[in-house]
Amino acid sequence: MLLILFFPLALAFAQEDFELRAIQKLGDDIPDYQLRNLPEKENAIHRQHSRYKSPIPNIGLKDIEESGIQKGAIREDHYIHDIHTHKSFKIMKPIYVNYYKQEDEFGYKYIVNKDGSCRYKIPGDKLVMITEETKLYEPPANYTPAPENVVTAEYDKKLKWKPEASFYAGAVQGDYMKDLFDDPKANKGISTQYGVHALADWNIPIKAGAVIHYERTEYRLSQNGVVTYSSLSLGPQFRTKDFDLKVFTFRLQTQYRVSPNAIAHARTQIGNADFRFNSADSLTSAEFPFKNSWGEFVLSLYGQYQWLSIKDQKQNLNLKASNETNKSWGLALSQVFE
Repeated sequence: MLLILFFPLALAFAQEDFELRAIQKLGDDIPDYQLRNLPEKENAIHRQHSRYKSPIPNIGLKDIEESGIQKGAIREDHYIHDIHTHKSFKIMKPIYVNYYKQEDEFGYKYIVNKDGSCRYKIPGDKLVMITEETKLYEPPANYTPAPENVVTAEYDKKLKWKPEASFYAGAVQGDYMKDLFDDPKANKGISTQYGVHALADWNIPIKAGAVIHYERTEYRLSQNGVVTYSSLSLGPQFRTKDFDLKVFTFRLQTQYRVSPNAIAHARTQIGNADFRFNSADSLTSAEFPFKNSWGEFVLSLYGQYQWLSIKDQKQNLNLKASNETNKSWGLALSQVFE
C-alpha cells in the first residue's frame, strides 16, 4: 500500500530532475559571446528576466572606453580575438598597441585601432604594459620664442673711435746722450710725455689707432751743464683686448712714433748748442683699466726705446757708437673717453 502512495511522488521528482538537466544542457550549447555581445539594452532585459544572477559583475563597453588608454606590447605566438566575427588570429611577431585600461568581467583587454575604433581583444595576462619613453623632449612651461631671421653681423657696420688723453713720467738711461756729449753724467735723465690717442672701437681682438706725443727730457752734464731734449712725434698704436683675471683686468699696448724734427738744446760752460735729430720711439705698456663716469681710467707701466740720428750738424762731433739708444721706464696715467 505504501509503495502505491510513494510511486507518483518519486515519478514527479525524476521528471523534474530530467527537465533541469535538459535546460542546463541547452545553456551549455549557447556560446558565451552570444550573451556577452548582446546590445546593452537587450542585455539589461535579459538580466532582468533571468532567474540566474552571475557572481561576476558585468562590465559594459562604455565603462571600458571611459577607463583611459594605455600603451602595451603583445609577444609573438599569442592570439587576439575579433569581437565581431569571433575569430582568433595568431601574432607572428611582437607588436605595440594601445588598449583600454579596464578589463571586462572575463579578464580581456580591448585593443584600440589607429582610427579610434575597438575590434580586437586579448586576455589581459598576454598583454605587457609599457611606459612611454619616446617623448624625449618636454617643452618648458614658460619660454620666449626666438626672433625670426636673426642676422649676426661679423663685421662692424660703423667705425667708432675712442679718444684718450695720457701723461707719462719716467727715468731715462741716456746712452746716446752720454756718447754724444762724452759725459758719463748725461747717462741719466728725467722724461715727461703728453699724448693724445685715438683707438678704433671694433670687434676684432687687436684694436688699432694713432698717437701724437710731445716728449721733454732733461739730462744733467758735468759742471752744471744741462741738455733739454724735446720732440713732437706721431705714429700707429695697437692694443689687445681686455684680459679678465678675476682680481683685475689688464691689456697690452704698443706704439711706434717718429719725429723728423727732434731738438736737443745744450747749455754748457763753453757756450750753448742745438742739435737736431730724426727720432724713432717704440713704447710698450701694460695697462690696467678702471671704469668711471667718463669711460675708463687707465694706470700703465711702460718701457720705451729711442733711436736718434743727428742731422744738419755743422759742428765737429766725436760719436763713438751712433747705434746707442736711450731707454726709459715709468708710469702713465690715461683717461679713455667713451
